[in-house]
Amino acid sequence: MQKLEEKKEYDIKSVEKLIQSLLNKEIITPKEAKNINRKAILQFTKSKIWQEMKQAKEIQKEKPFYITVPAKEIYQEEIEEEILVQGIIDLYYINQKDELILVDYKTDFVETEEALQNKYRKQLELYKKALEEALEKKVSHVFLYSTFLGKEIEVYK
Repeated sequence: MQKLEEKKEYDIKSVEKLIQSLLNKEIITPKEAKNINRKAILQFTKSKIWQEMKQAKEIQKEKPFYITVPAKEIYQEEIEEEILVQGIIDLYYINQKDELILVDYKTDFVETEEALQNKYRKQLELYKKALEEALEKKVSHVFLYSTFLGKEIEVYK
């Protein structure tokens, strides 16, 4: 997903060509190339997120972040210490309406959107907080993109 070009139109052949290019450049291994779900990638390029990204003012992918949070937010216990949390935000962009949109890709095999939302809600809260602090701008929408379900799931707005 990280290597897709937002301004490009994709079909199954161009997805295959991209995978072959990544393989040739040794960015991915033959085993990884074999296991990539081409249809899931193509499905993402048909999503609302992808369509909005085509017109985005700014797009950032795979951005590391560090944030200090109270331990009690993570462990749900009365601990007064703070914890340094680090992670990588899969994608964020600023759309034509100047809204900051946060997206996290998930490949989990889940039966419902709610299961995915519940599993990753806390992680996304941290990502949202880190992004807002770093950019000094409020995140307007937070989405999970499920490759298994083939759709975006809004977690926060």
